[in-house]
Amino acid sequence: MLLLPEIIGSLAVVVMLSSVFGVIRSRLPEARAQIVMGIAFGLVAMFQMNAPLNMMPGVIVDMRNVPVALAGAFLGWRAALVCLIMAASMRGYIGGVGMPSGIVAMGIACLAGQLWNYWTRRQSRRGIAALLLLSVMVSSHLAAAVLMPWEASAVFLSTMALPMAALNILSIPVAATFLEHERMRALAESRRNAEREVHPVSGLARFDVFSRDALALAHSDAHVSIAGINVIRLTGRDHLAGSLGGARFNLLLGAMRVRLQSQDCTGLPVAITEDGRIVTGLNFQQVADPATTEALMRRLLNDQAYQIDGDLHLRVSVSVQTYHAPTLARLQDCIEGISVPAPKWRPLLMADQEPSQEHRAPLAARTPRNSDRGQRQDHLFETAQVLWTMKQG
Repeated sequence: MLLLPEIIGSLAVVVMLSSVFGVIRSRLPEARAQIVMGIAFGLVAMFQMNAPLNMMPGVIVDMRNVPVALAGAFLGWRAALVCLIMAASMRGYIGGVGMPSGIVAMGIACLAGQLWNYWTRRQSRRGIAALLLLSVMVSSHLAAAVLMPWEASAVFLSTMALPMAALNILSIPVAATFLEHERMRALAESRRNAEREVHPVSGLARFDVFSRDALALAHSDAHVSIAGINVIRLTGRDHLAGSLGGARFNLLLGAMRVRLQSQDCTGLPVAITEDGRIVTGLNFQQVADPATTEALMRRLLNDQAYQIDGDLHLRVSVSVQTYHAPTLARLQDCIEGISVPAPKWRPLLMADQEPSQEHRAPLAARTPRNSDRGQRQDHLFETAQVLWTMKQG
């Protein structure tokens, strides 16, 4: 029989890791956070194989499939792949006649976790019924025992299959509850951020706030203050966001906002659309000479490097477009056109595609496209090395 302290110890480590997942995810880009957590869960799976129950020579029984399955269910495909590779490597190193079966069982557990996540991720909250379903799906890894020699397979299925399934049903919901709690906390935080009029880090307003204030300014008959809209796209935004991470990328956007505000003559907030375009208001003098205005905005944002973090200095490249809106009707058309993202654009701060032709239609009065839209970044930024260590008590 598996030792109860070993089971409790492994669950305690998984619970501890789930509690720090949110911190890791907020400090690292999503891809790197997944890799770090995949390594951590892989270490837990490897730790499980250090004290197994030796059923017979070459056949070991342990709870390594629990962290592998949880990685697949909650941490993303990168974390699941890293965890699976580490656990499978350890099982291959141990060897024995049960090695092929053990590796296949880990693959089944990981796949079961990912399928469960795919089927249930749209649920507002995944309760105990969904977590028990995960336990049952993960227990399908026991079927890999048929790959062992017949004698070992028969002994395992007759003596250990039901206890192992029971342990899965008891242990997986406990650990999964903490991971689900972290998922719900992250979703709640995202909803709170979406409800804010101004982003707490970058200081950029939502586009609907900009639209409301711009239309209010136009209705006030103060046309001298609002005669157009400036739309700025950050070149390589996908790459920048992934390399810098969410927190530092928003600091970069905040620094860009401060520079843009220094040239603002309308009093409108600097805003960002759902697909990541930065928007500012323009007065009549600025839209009268759009080429000069666009060149000024590019120099303002491009020429001087941004200090992101410590010694990390970064220069960016942007494209700028000016929309002429001298009347209230034209302003409403521009706002309507800008507010509609192209179908293939990713969500906020993570898109870098050009708008499709059908979404250009409402903006017939805009200026010609910039000839230097494809200019490259003047300076390649440096990425700090992230050091992560984990001690086992």
